Amino acid sequence: MIRTHVYPQGTRVRVRRGRYPIDPATLGRTGLVVGTDEYRPERYGVVLDGDSEQLEFDEDELEPLAAG
Repeated sequence: MIRTHVYPQGTRVRVRRGRYPIDPATLGRTGLVVGTDEYRPERYGVVLDGDSEQLEFDEDELEPLAAG
């Protein structure tokens, strides 16, 4: 099976609890997907709103925000 990215670059997302331990300070925060990795399609680089540093999240730690 070939895996693809669920969230393309530019997708607005919210951080949620996933299967891995996560910094509680990031839970519920929103941000923008700015990076993907062709070798690890389940990993995403996200810049959270108000920050300038890119953080890495697993696919199950993100949920898309409704457009609008």
